[in-house]
Amino acid sequence: MECHDDSVREGDFRADLLPKNLGDAASQKAWSRVLARVQSGEMPPPKKKDRPGEKEVQAALGALKTAFHEAALAKHGESGRVRVRRLNRLEYENSVRDLLGIDTALRDLLPEDDLRDGFNNQTVALSISPVHIQQYMATADRSLDAASVRQARPETKTHRFAFNHEAEKPWSAYAHNRLQCNLHGEDLHFFLDTHIEVPVALRQFEAVTRETPGRYRIRITTESRDTTNGEDLIYSVWIAAGGKRKELLGHFDARHRQESTIELTRSFERGETLIIAPYRMAKVRIDAGYSVYAPDKPEKIPKGWHFINNPNPPIATVGPAIVVKPVEITGPLIDTWPPVGHALLYGEAAEFAPTTEVAKTARVPDTIIRPVRSYRQLKDTLTVRLPADKTESAIRETLTRFVSRAFRRPATAGEVELYHAMTRERLAKGECLEVALNAAHRAVLCSPEFLFLVEKGPKLSSHELAARLSYFLWRTAPDAGLRKLADTGELTKPDVLRKEAARLIASPRFEAFVSDFLAQWLNLRELNATTPDRDLFPEYFEAIHDGRQDVFLHDSLVGETRAYFRDLVQRDLGAAMLVSAPHSYLNQRLAEHYDLPPVKGAALQRVALPADSVRGGLLTQASILKVTANGANTSPVLRGVWLLERIVGTPAPPPPPNAGSIEPDTRGATTIREQLAKHQSVKSCAGCHQKIDPPGFVLEAFDPIGRYRDYYRTTQTGEKLKDVKAFFGGQYGAVKYLKGPAVDTRSQLPGGIEIADIRAYKAALAGRPELLARSLVRKLATFATGESVEAGDELIIDAVLKQAAASGFGVRTLIHEVVQSELFTQK
Repeated sequence: MECHDDSVREGDFRADLLPKNLGDAASQKAWSRVLARVQSGEMPPPKKKDRPGEKEVQAALGALKTAFHEAALAKHGESGRVRVRRLNRLEYENSVRDLLGIDTALRDLLPEDDLRDGFNNQTVALSISPVHIQQYMATADRSLDAASVRQARPETKTHRFAFNHEAEKPWSAYAHNRLQCNLHGEDLHFFLDTHIEVPVALRQFEAVTRETPGRYRIRITTESRDTTNGEDLIYSVWIAAGGKRKELLGHFDARHRQESTIELTRSFERGETLIIAPYRMAKVRIDAGYSVYAPDKPEKIPKGWHFINNPNPPIATVGPAIVVKPVEITGPLIDTWPPVGHALLYGEAAEFAPTTEVAKTARVPDTIIRPVRSYRQLKDTLTVRLPADKTESAIRETLTRFVSRAFRRPATAGEVELYHAMTRERLAKGECLEVALNAAHRAVLCSPEFLFLVEKGPKLSSHELAARLSYFLWRTAPDAGLRKLADTGELTKPDVLRKEAARLIASPRFEAFVSDFLAQWLNLRELNATTPDRDLFPEYFEAIHDGRQDVFLHDSLVGETRAYFRDLVQRDLGAAMLVSAPHSYLNQRLAEHYDLPPVKGAALQRVALPADSVRGGLLTQASILKVTANGANTSPVLRGVWLLERIVGTPAPPPPPNAGSIEPDTRGATTIREQLAKHQSVKSCAGCHQKIDPPGFVLEAFDPIGRYRDYYRTTQTGEKLKDVKAFFGGQYGAVKYLKGPAVDTRSQLPGGIEIADIRAYKAALAGRPELLARSLVRKLATFATGESVEAGDELIIDAVLKQAAASGFGVRTLIHEVVQSELFTQK
């Protein structure tokens, strides 16, 4: 009251005029502001001598939270806090994939989902339009077609593809590639990367998938040769189409003088194949003292190697190389026949029949008789039929099972009859069984009961609870185990719910939660939104001249954050570890990027950090630092806002109208601190910037690609760096950037605490684990329910934190307690 009465009016906020009624929006907004400021410790100001004691503060907070909670109950009543929510694009794709057992990409066929509070699964943001309906019908047709068997069961074969095969000539005979690699019998020896337009795409496998797409198991055997100190080398594997890289499968180690085999199981569409490529071999060879251009004498070519009519071949015995043995591929891998999706669609009683035979008695469309895949017409196609004496009963049984699975609960007799009538109508018009059944299937996949998570409330039923749990922790519909518990009603028991949550967390499928939650909570979805400036940050590129980013580094950034968070969950580490930890997850490339002691291998591994390291925790991970920068510059404001909103849970209010913006000076004439000091002189801006800027300034110690820095890199005004070199893809050269002003990370927190650098700031945050845990619980609850946490939910958040306190607010414990809370179990 002393700061916000008629005489002072700090921040133009009047506490003495606040109404006691929380019914109207303006009053609720004002009191929410009070609650947030007092709960975070900002108000009353910590430096006030006569600040109320902790008991007084907690009593006031308790009364206010109770008032908010009662107002929320009165507002929501029987309807609950969570409205009916549409599946977002990811949830839709996953649900159809698991329902029909297909790997068809569907997400990009649907309109982009809108965001609310950083999440794209929020009820208020998930609108639906005529475009959605049109695309849902199109995706349903594509999904049903992908799940339907068109040809006889393919034979599972094991292929052995050698690199000296005639089919591999398109890349092996290319003149540029003869400088990069050499064939020795069946083995391929990489000295450098192949030409970017003519990579080592396995053409023999492409011919196989063109005839028989499906799931294949790949075994790749490699070894490295002649490295300086017996180091391992690294290579990448990609799914490719049309000779172009399409999807990275990973980076792997080629062991020195030791054959090692990796095994991958993936689905391949028609005409897809593999690309195998060495990683930064030019740098490896140059660092080892070998030129990538030096000529060699013909007599030095070892016996048995094919002759290259070129004056500059890098011979295998001269310097490092990666040897790739013939690739072994088995597939298509078939667990059951017919596949589970086909069996679900048409039932166990359905039998295969040639489409030409069925077409004699029923109308079969050309899309079934003569389907075209990858510009090729399939031959000897099949469809389904039922014995005449079983048609009605078999169709009803099939539809009952399909509708129940799709709706995530037992189908009612009325629902089954509705879809059965659709099928009967088309059969009566002479349509074939597949077309008639798929008319019903298509309607089911476009039904609100499938597209929306329908919760009637106020307390969730066992099936509604199963769906909420599964979409939260697996990002898809419930599996057989959850469905069984839902059918018996056991899932509503707290101990059973906890056990099931533990099962889902322990499953490999929990990776879907880790990936999607971090993409939304930490905004990692924007990792590809910016490309670092090549002149300022050449370290981020494999080749500067063509702008090829270092894919291994780029992939490792988000991999580090996922591995780190997954470890927090698995070991139930405390919330303080979100911001400060004595370890990190690193591989060879990340350790080099961070200037940390060397780490061997391509795989991310938990590594103890040096005692004085600035690393440790989320704030100093390069993925975070990249998504909070624009590729060329950093902004304390953007990073400060991100940190307060995503990690600390005390977001700053939106800027006042006409507040203006700060444009970084890439010339290096002024520092960002000097520009912000001028900006803060405006009274309407000063209050928020006192809160935003301190964490932003400490993060200025990191550049847009996450490297630690003492000075800013500039383009025009600064000192030329004569002794600093960068690798440009084929050679080392002088950097183009200049040494700009020194980075100043000093700042003062709102309570008056002086912070010198990131280490001190992380220690200050880690000293308030409950604050960090409260913020994380809000994000988890928002992500789990599709509804943002509000002031009326704070009492429930308090109960969650109380239950988790004994574990030090362990991250896995927090997830469990959110699942057990009223926020999760009630609508």
